[in-house]
Amino acid sequence: MRPEEFILRHSIGTDFALNFARTAYCARLPMSRDAIGKVIAYLNSVNESAQKSGYTWNMYTNNCSHVVHNALAAAGVWDPKVARGPGVIDVARDVASVARALVLSQMSDFSFPANNFVRLYEAGNTRPIDDALLAFRNHDVRRTMNDGWITTAPGALIATYPIHDASRNQLFAAGRDPFLFSVPMLWDKADTFKMLTRHAPSIVTDLAANLAHYRERHLNTLANQRSLEDEARLLNGTEDKDAFRSFYDRFYAQIAAELKRTDARLAEYRRLAS
Repeated sequence: MRPEEFILRHSIGTDFALNFARTAYCARLPMSRDAIGKVIAYLNSVNESAQKSGYTWNMYTNNCSHVVHNALAAAGVWDPKVARGPGVIDVARDVASVARALVLSQMSDFSFPANNFVRLYEAGNTRPIDDALLAFRNHDVRRTMNDGWITTAPGALIATYPIHDASRNQLFAAGRDPFLFSVPMLWDKADTFKMLTRHAPSIVTDLAANLAHYRERHLNTLANQRSLEDEARLLNGTEDKDAFRSFYDRFYAQIAAELKRTDARLAEYRRLAS
C-alpha cells in the first residue's frame, strides 16, 4: 500500500495514535447536508482567521472545545459561546457568564471537552420530540426545525475508546477522568458523564437498539398526537399562536418522515446483519 493510501484510509479522520495519550469520548450526531456544510464553513473561517491573525489560546476562555462548540452552533445545534482573550478581565467575564447561565437557564461561556461530550449526547437523545408543544418551547428544537431537521434523532450514538494499556503504551500512563464543569442539583453533568462512560445503555451504543428505540419513540409521538386546537389551548399568553400552528404541522410531518426513514434503515441493517 502506498503511503498516501495508508494515510487516507487509516489515519485521516481516525483515532490513529490518539489513544496513546488519552481516552477518547466520542458522540455521533447525524446532521443534514446543509448543517454539515455550515460546520465546514465555520471551521474554514476559523482556520483563515488564525492564519492571518494568529490564534489566542487560553485554558478557560478560548480553548479547543470552544472551536468544536461554536462549529456545531453554526449549524444550529445550540447557542454559540463567546471566545475571549487570556486576560484577567476575560476570565472574570466567563465566571460571570456562569451565574447568568444558572439564573436564565442558558449556557455559560466556559467550555470543556467533557462537557461538549455530555451536551452532544443530550442534543442527540434527550430533547423533547415526543410532544409538539414541548418541542415548540425548546428554542434549540425550533431552530433546527426551521432548517428542516432535529438533533434528537436515530443514529445519535456515543463511544469510548480507552487509552492503550501499559503493555502497549510506554509513552503515557492512564490518568483520571477529564475535568467536567458541573453544578450538583442545578446543572449536574457529572452523573450523566459517569453513566455514559461506565454503564451506557445499549440504545446509545448499539445502532440496532438505537434504531428500534427511535422507531418506538416516533410511533408513540404520532399515536399520542393531540389535535391542533387542543394543543393551541395549552399555550400561555406570551406564546405566538400563529407560529405554533405553523410549527405543529411541520413537527408531525418531520416525525412521520423520520419514522419512515427509520423503518428503511432497520430493514437494511437486518438485511446486512443476516
